[in-house]
Amino acid sequence: MSEPSGETPSPSPPARSPAEVRRGDIRHAAVGAGTNFLTIIAGLSEFAFQPIMAHLYGVSTYGLYRFGYGILEPFLRLSALGTDKGLLRHIASHRVAGEPELERASLRTACWLTLLGGLGLAALAFLLAGPLARLQNQPSSELAIRLLAPSIPFAALVLVLISATMGAKLMRYNLLVRGIAQPLLLLLAALAAGLLSPTLVGLCGANVVATALTALLAVWAARRVFRGVPLRELFWPRSGRGPGLHWEMARFSLPMGLAEFLNAVLQRADLILLGFFAGLESVGVYAGLETISRIVANVRYAFDPVASPVLSEALRQRDQARLGYNLKLMTRWVALLTFPVFCFMLLFQADLLGLFPREFLVAAGLFPLFLLRHLVNGTLGLSGWVVAMAGRSSLVLFNNLAAAACNVGLSLWLLPRHGMLGACIAALASVSLIQVLILVEVVVLHRVQPFSLAFLKVCLAAAAALGVMHQLAPLEGLAAPLRLGLGTLLLVGLYLGALVALRLQPEEREIAARVGARLGRLLGRGRR
Repeated sequence: MSEPSGETPSPSPPARSPAEVRRGDIRHAAVGAGTNFLTIIAGLSEFAFQPIMAHLYGVSTYGLYRFGYGILEPFLRLSALGTDKGLLRHIASHRVAGEPELERASLRTACWLTLLGGLGLAALAFLLAGPLARLQNQPSSELAIRLLAPSIPFAALVLVLISATMGAKLMRYNLLVRGIAQPLLLLLAALAAGLLSPTLVGLCGANVVATALTALLAVWAARRVFRGVPLRELFWPRSGRGPGLHWEMARFSLPMGLAEFLNAVLQRADLILLGFFAGLESVGVYAGLETISRIVANVRYAFDPVASPVLSEALRQRDQARLGYNLKLMTRWVALLTFPVFCFMLLFQADLLGLFPREFLVAAGLFPLFLLRHLVNGTLGLSGWVVAMAGRSSLVLFNNLAAAACNVGLSLWLLPRHGMLGACIAALASVSLIQVLILVEVVVLHRVQPFSLAFLKVCLAAAAALGVMHQLAPLEGLAAPLRLGLGTLLLVGLYLGALVALRLQPEEREIAARVGARLGRLLGRGRR
């Protein structure tokens, strides 16, 4: 794409030594991931949202809501047209190269395409609600699809604008908007509607209202980060002297958008097909278990927007050493934080599922498969950003097509025979397939890979802690709150002890020393 006229490109950032670059990357990874980890903690209200809504609205109404949302998930993913991934790549790439005019064009292009895509797909979903519901053998879900359709453009706008702020390597707005405001607004709106009139209309309407309010907050956040862009330029392809559309980013983003659509099929095909072969209660149970088990992968989701701009910068500068170092570092850190979450949910699954209505206990034996699926996706998923940030959006599309075909094919084969168990197996197999494909591509095309001896140490520490906790039968006789509290402390203590015994890496020791020093200063001030 040619540079838009009317502006003088700013000079490239001053060169830094490899040691300075590495220290900067470590700091960005620690601070950014820490901020996004707070986003995850704040977003745990979604964990509370699922059982509360199932109790408040009833399992059947909740099942209709979840089924309608599952039907719309591919529309939601497609509505951004891949521009959220395009912004993560291009804003970071243009910033490191000192190209502010192209950075601004990226933002404008993303907003304009998202506005068109979101409105168009919302109208399409509204019009096709009846056929979609009948196609899934759930005609009663038509109303849920129609009621939720208006949320599509708002949800897409939130995704794109917050991705822009993260492409600029600022994570705090993700915490404020998506971590705190979005789940809190949804919970409050759904509670208010449920207390007044616990109907499907109230639950779906609460979702739309909460999403619209979150979109307004996302616009506010983007304008604070990109102060030079007038509001009118965000949603109009050409305005005044501003830059035009960024066609290179559009060409990259559109295949990514199709890949996101297929990824939604990959993640939801088992749920949608389950609705065809089973009743709404089964759909509600399966959706609830899948949602809470997704917490295992949330650690990786905290690192996605942290890793992607750094990997994009390394690829733009053709710095393979930086690329490989950051992929191994952040994959290790994702595993370091993911394994204890997985172990906790596996060990205390009975207590967690006890928060749901009695109907959910039918699928209790399948919960480990849900957890394993998200463990694979969480610990290995950062490698996909190497392929994406290299501009290979067509390859990303192929990977998702292969995995989606695997999920659909296995679901059609296994669901009629095994019900929810077949859906779990299909989902786990498809997630494993896409991660294997990505790993091969990263090794062959970029000569880097995510594994290291330090990664193996993390795996060994988690296995040791899980093995010891599994033998602590006396915990089973304690009351649930005491069992969860004491069990969590023991699990964390055993895990940290095993990590120390296996020797922490220099990066972790440095961070631990800084955190300890800061806590020491705070405690010293408190005593004074």
